Amino acid sequence: MEALQKLEAKATELFSRLAQIAARVSANQTARRAMPKEAYSVADIERINRFQMNFRANAGSFGYESAPIRDVEIGKDTLVPCLAQMELREIRTDIKSDSSASDFVRLIWSYLLALHQTSSVPTSPGNHLGLLMLDEPGQHSMAVGSQHALLKQLASETDLQSIVAASFDESEEVFLRATDGVTYSLIAWDGKLIRPL
Repeated sequence: MEALQKLEAKATELFSRLAQIAARVSANQTARRAMPKEAYSVADIERINRFQMNFRANAGSFGYESAPIRDVEIGKDTLVPCLAQMELREIRTDIKSDSSASDFVRLIWSYLLALHQTSSVPTSPGNHLGLLMLDEPGQHSMAVGSQHALLKQLASETDLQSIVAASFDESEEVFLRATDGVTYSLIAWDGKLIRPL
């Protein structure tokens, strides 16, 4: 009789604890059902789509050719450029076959500029500082036409201050072709910038 009473007391205690656990599980399930199905709001999706549109437009104007531009997307999970759901920064096992080195640089230009363009929309402004600094954007034997398109685009962004450090292959002709029709302020140095005092 005494053993049965102990078992009954223990069972009552366990049932009480199980009831508490069941209540917590039920509250958890209710909270999970109330969570939004999407990680992004409608405004977020609109901004991501605008970012993708700006990115594609930039890549096209800069001469990106390694893949059809319409197939390059901004991944919703990572917010980086993707091709067939693979991040373009990962497609570098054989950069010659997957994306030329200069095209990879064009993607970087397109991405950085699209961040500013998307952030500067008056109806949904973002947090871009309005400053973009590029160091030697014409690397990897970049075509002068692409450099010209980049500089022209940078100059057309009225609420963006762009600082571009470039040698233009140390050629006056390349410099003049890349800056033709572009409004800019030139700061030139003679010799090397870093040298002994």
